[in-house]
Amino acid sequence: MNSQEREVFWETLCSLPGNDMKAESQTLMKTIKLPKFLFRYRPVNLKSLEALRTNRLYFSTANYYDDPFDTFLNIDIDTIRNVFSSAFQTPESTVAVVNVVKSLSDGILTEEQKEQITVDNVTQAVSQGLIERFLNFVLVLRNEVKKDIWSVCFSENGFNEVLWLKYADQYKGFVQIYDLENDENFLCGKQEKCATCGIKNFGTPLYPIYYSDTPYDATNFAKIVMLNKMQKQAEKPMPPQLYEGIGSGLWEQERTTLIKKECHRYDEEWRMITGCRMKPPVMMEWIPSGIILGLRMDSAEENLVISMAKEAGIKNIYKSYINSHNILDAFPIPT
Repeated sequence: MNSQEREVFWETLCSLPGNDMKAESQTLMKTIKLPKFLFRYRPVNLKSLEALRTNRLYFSTANYYDDPFDTFLNIDIDTIRNVFSSAFQTPESTVAVVNVVKSLSDGILTEEQKEQITVDNVTQAVSQGLIERFLNFVLVLRNEVKKDIWSVCFSENGFNEVLWLKYADQYKGFVQIYDLENDENFLCGKQEKCATCGIKNFGTPLYPIYYSDTPYDATNFAKIVMLNKMQKQAEKPMPPQLYEGIGSGLWEQERTTLIKKECHRYDEEWRMITGCRMKPPVMMEWIPSGIILGLRMDSAEENLVISMAKEAGIKNIYKSYINSHNILDAFPIPT
């Protein structure tokens, strides 16, 4: 997908209200133009070789990404500060907050502790920096959210020089080729052990990454995560007025993880996301249609990777080289 097509995808994603996931998913899918092939850049190590041999794709959580701004919650702290500050501007509003806090503390605090939650005590705490301490807690939510988002990253370009350097050990690694038109190679959901798998039951939608230096405002998403954590701790529903104006929360995970800065545009990235929370290791089985050996891979590593690929049933093996037009290319290796 080119830049304009990715922008249409992104604008559609941001317009979805989250009222009907099935219908909205169909609307979003219409904006996606899948390439025939996707490519995954890999170094040569024990983990990548075993994954190659067993046709496994392991999902990673966003807190392990090398880019700290990937899946980054851009939170408008000033807005949240103003919202909470306004809650304590008058005696009446402070009383309302105190009553809400007391109602939420049922089963958590003793009656004696609840008696300490008074207008005077809350007002004093606010004057001593309660709001700023709370805002620091909100910022911690960034890492909490990253821990819940599992994904696998691909590129639609198998000859991206930056990706060969960065993710394939400076051309000493290899690239796995996935044919999106070959359903036979996609093994997930086709085996008896898949019956209770979250990937089979909830899917792993594949999306393009959108590139922009204008970040997505995830302030409402942060509020939703925060309220859900409070609800879990209190073991009771939050007052509905706390959710006013922040939306349903559906599609927020996708909006947060499918946008990256402009400097990454030439990665031409695609991302497969899990549709539910899962316990690690999170993986899927998908036979690559081929692999490309790195330009600087030595003969011993070539033989090792080729043997793993053959055991996995991978039919097409290529060796990269610089062609007569001074462009990175690949030729087939007889097997």
